[in-house]
Amino acid sequence: MNSWDIYRKIKDLIDAGDYKTALFEIDSNRINCDDIKTHISGLEAYALEVGGDLNKAISVLVNVSEPNFWTFYKLGNLYRSNGDLMSGYKAFQNAHALLGWTESSDKNYIFTHDYFSPNIEKWQDYFDRYIIQAPLKALEIGSWQGGSALWLLDKIIFKRGGSLTCVDTFEGSSEHQNWIGDLPLTIEEIFDSNVDKSGNDKFCRKIKGYSQNVLRSIISEKFDFIYIDGAHEARYVIEDAILSFGMLEDGGFLLFDDYDFSFSNDEVQNSSRAIDFFIATFHDEIEVIDKGRQVLLRKIAR
Repeated sequence: MNSWDIYRKIKDLIDAGDYKTALFEIDSNRINCDDIKTHISGLEAYALEVGGDLNKAISVLVNVSEPNFWTFYKLGNLYRSNGDLMSGYKAFQNAHALLGWTESSDKNYIFTHDYFSPNIEKWQDYFDRYIIQAPLKALEIGSWQGGSALWLLDKIIFKRGGSLTCVDTFEGSSEHQNWIGDLPLTIEEIFDSNVDKSGNDKFCRKIKGYSQNVLRSIISEKFDFIYIDGAHEARYVIEDAILSFGMLEDGGFLLFDDYDFSFSNDEVQNSSRAIDFFIATFHDEIEVIDKGRQVLLRKIAR
C-alpha cells in the first residue's frame, strides 16, 4: 500500500466518524507516509477536529514544517471555529499568498468564511486560456464577503480594464441561516470594507437585491463573463441561468459554482439538476469548456 492509499484509508475512517482509529493509523504510518507528511498532518488535524479538540488540531497545523495552501486554509476555518477571528483572517491571507494572490494580505482583506480561494488555480487557468476579453465586462450573482469579486478586480479587471457588477441580497443563502447572525459584522459590511480596501471600487458596481429581480432590471445590459454563485436551490439556479444567458455576449462565458452542492432534505433542489437541465436545453448554443466542481460554458455565436 503506497502513501496515498494509506491517506485515503485514513480519510475514510475520519469521514465515517472513527477519528480514534484514524489517529492510531496516522501514528502507525508516519514513517511510511513521510513523502506526504504535510497532507498527513492535515488529516491529523481533521481527525482531532472531528474529535472536538480544536486547540490540538490548530497546534498540529501551526507546527507543519512545509505548509501548503490547504494547511493555512484549514487553519483559517479552525481558528474561526475556535473563536479566534483575527488569526483566521491571517491564515486565509497566507493561503491566498501561496496561490499568488498577495493583494489579500497586502490590502488586509478579511473573510470569516472563505468559499472562493480553493477555486483560484482553476480561475487563473480559465482567464489565461479562455476568458481573454480585454476590457472585460463581468457580472457576479452572489458575492458573499467579496472573495471572487476581489480576485477579479485585483487580477483581471485592474489589469485589463472593464467593470464588475455584483448582485447579492447580502443576507446569506439558506445554508447560512443557522450561524450568520453570529458574524462580527454583516455580510454587506464585510463586502463593502473589502472592496474599499482593494482600491478598485471605481470598477465595481454593487446592486443589492434578489438576483431574479435585479437581472430583470438590467436585462438590456451585456457581459463577457457571468458567474452564477447565488442561492443553490435548483429553482433559483435555473432562473439565474436563463436570465443571464440572454445577457451574455456571443463568445462570452458562463460559470456555475457548486455543481456538487446537494440538499440532504430535498434532493430535487440539488444544484446539479438545474445545471444539467440548462446544458441539455441549450446544448446547441453552448460549448462545455470544463465540468467539475464548477462548470464553465462558452456561448456560441449564432
